[in-house]
Amino acid sequence: LFKVVDKSKKDSETSLSPVDFANVPKREIDLKSLGINVKPDPTLGNKIEGDIAVDAFSSRFRRGAVRQSFRRWPDGEIPYAISTQYGPYSRSIIANAMQEYHKKTCLRFVPRDPLRHRNYIYIYPDDGCYSLVGKSGGRQPLSLDSGCIQTGTIVHELMHVTGFFHEQSRSDRDKYISIIWENIMEGAEDQFEKYGTNVVDLLGEDYDYSSIMHYGPYAFTGNGRRTIVALKPGSGDMGQRRGFSTLDMKKLNKLYSCSDKTPSITTTAKPTEKCEDTHWRCVFWSMSIFSYCERSKQIAQVECRKSCGNCDSKLVEIEENKTNGFLFVRYFIIIFYILYFIINKIDSLP
Repeated sequence: LFKVVDKSKKDSETSLSPVDFANVPKREIDLKSLGINVKPDPTLGNKIEGDIAVDAFSSRFRRGAVRQSFRRWPDGEIPYAISTQYGPYSRSIIANAMQEYHKKTCLRFVPRDPLRHRNYIYIYPDDGCYSLVGKSGGRQPLSLDSGCIQTGTIVHELMHVTGFFHEQSRSDRDKYISIIWENIMEGAEDQFEKYGTNVVDLLGEDYDYSSIMHYGPYAFTGNGRRTIVALKPGSGDMGQRRGFSTLDMKKLNKLYSCSDKTPSITTTAKPTEKCEDTHWRCVFWSMSIFSYCERSKQIAQVECRKSCGNCDSKLVEIEENKTNGFLFVRYFIIIFYILYFIINKIDSLP
């Protein structure tokens, strides 16, 4: 039975593996087809602004990008741990969301090392989707329940982790949107507050209808009518959860003082100066019939450079015979299993 989340399992900390990054599906599963309740964003966690968990800081300053440097993650490195209650599919979708940051920003999500990382995020399936904003200290929760296992939703929650609140809470929002207060569900009016520039850091960037951090036009509706109406053209993507907008990436890189160079692809380890494998399963992956070296840049270029034959030219030449030997063994294993299957079939004939 396919399970996105299995809460019958013991909840303990683990991390994503290179296999999770390699096994990202080309097409995501329609969670509703599995009978999973996918709530409309942002009413996902019944928190501040729908999906923001409260700590002492965010109860006072609740909007924009965090001005306080102590709320930012040092060197753009965000240690994480993930619950063992997530199945393989969920792990691959979470990995895909993290990889979006690795590809398009200088931020890095790294497995938590208990000896080095006191401050880290713990991703687990609580009730709904929610996160604290920025670094709060210690183990801070990021909830991704079954209905949250979609790349766009996870990218959104991780952007809260990096230090961003929702776009429509900007101090200049009234130039770009109109809040239709009479359409908002009773008791949810405070979800549409805005804050001044003394609290919110706009990072010198324009208002962004297409931001993955913007509410949709029907957020917190009490009667099925729009609660947010755009005042200018270009709002067709308002509330989208497909991925970063151009300005989202620009703001992230500006907040963390990223350089203009293209970020290198990293997930769980950095390439070593020597041509060495960093995972004990590299030999297995290089021989596997699932072609991990061909399917995953993380495995081929970071974790298993030696076994996958991706050292520099001099080292590749030295290791060439060994790599070819791995290929021979892989094909030998395939042929062996085919012959074994045929022989068993013949023996079972009357």
